[in-house]
Amino acid sequence: MLSDTDRLEALEAAQKLVASLSENSESSRSETNRVQALQTANNIIRSLEKPEDGLLKFAYSVMFQPTIWMAIRSCVHLNVFNIISEKQAASAREIAERSGADETLIRRLLRVLTSYGYVSEKGDGLYAANKWTNHMSNRLTQGMIKFIYDLAMPPITAGPNFFKETKFQNPIDPRNGTFQKAFKSDIPIFPWLALPENKEHWDDANTFFEGDRGSRPSWVTWFPVKDKLLGGTVDDRAPLLVDVAGGRGHDLLEFLEQFPSETGKFVLQDQRQVLDSATNLPDKVEKHAINFFLESPVAGAKIYFMKFIMHDYADPECLGILKNVTSSMKKGYSYLVINDFILPDTGCPLLPAEWDLMMMTLMSAMERTESQWRNLLNKAGLTIEGMYQPPGDGQGIIVATL
Repeated sequence: MLSDTDRLEALEAAQKLVASLSENSESSRSETNRVQALQTANNIIRSLEKPEDGLLKFAYSVMFQPTIWMAIRSCVHLNVFNIISEKQAASAREIAERSGADETLIRRLLRVLTSYGYVSEKGDGLYAANKWTNHMSNRLTQGMIKFIYDLAMPPITAGPNFFKETKFQNPIDPRNGTFQKAFKSDIPIFPWLALPENKEHWDDANTFFEGDRGSRPSWVTWFPVKDKLLGGTVDDRAPLLVDVAGGRGHDLLEFLEQFPSETGKFVLQDQRQVLDSATNLPDKVEKHAINFFLESPVAGAKIYFMKFIMHDYADPECLGILKNVTSSMKKGYSYLVINDFILPDTGCPLLPAEWDLMMMTLMSAMERTESQWRNLLNKAGLTIEGMYQPPGDGQGIIVATL
């Protein structure tokens, strides 16, 4: 039986949800409102659900969710999503013939995915694409699926035993964490990925990094770039923007697309093997290899941009990186722009909280709260100009100067 407290709680949340979605305005369609509506919908479920039922359901989901991931990962390996997306419908027999898999196995894998809504079922052994199928035939999505299933899930599984063995201490050693336990290694994840035998994992990781923001808006679309960063004089002899450890240049390309009239040099810096895979850059972008633990980026730039770099490391490693970056910055001219999660001290949304645990399991690292960011950047000798939260639940922007 539903208690009056729970009933009124659910009713209040439902009214709030209906009101937020009924208003025909720009704000009602915003990313912030979408994320808030999802949270409100979850609150309604929590109010109506009895704890004993909710926890049991969660336990079952933990037990069976990996089977869904297994089906998705297998279908990516067999190119099933692409085969289904090519035409109006595809049969299990056709998929089996084209993929080389057993038809019974195809049916069993797709039985789970049609039940979950990731593939549409049009008849006995007949399948069609929907928006989820089309999304999972995308190169960036498939890179994410491979990265998470192949590289993230084993350390997550190893986590509880690792914590028990280390007496539940917070992991901060990149050479001794759940990733190393899962893969029986004693080197950090990025050097491990750079080993020749792990080339496929390295490619998947870099593809994942291209699309790890999902549908959340790029910082250049909501942050006042021109007002905050591009005013005043610009030294044409030095780069306008250096993307430090910028992967294949996806964020740099978004900056150029948003500000096509901006002149000056643009520099992409990362490890050589990553830069070699960045093949779709315009001529105005220069590529320079860097080991940011040992080397400084190209000197004198207006903007040094670092997305999802600091969250890969504990404070000691971050301070070493920042020492090299700040040595290239020009006092009174250069900005350091960090695009990363800024966790609230209370009421943290689920996505950044989950990212924090992901960084712990993969890197023995962390997402940071505002106070942790201030402490880190102050130790690095930087002055924080401002911290800016994005619309929705994505990564924020921190602007710092010497």
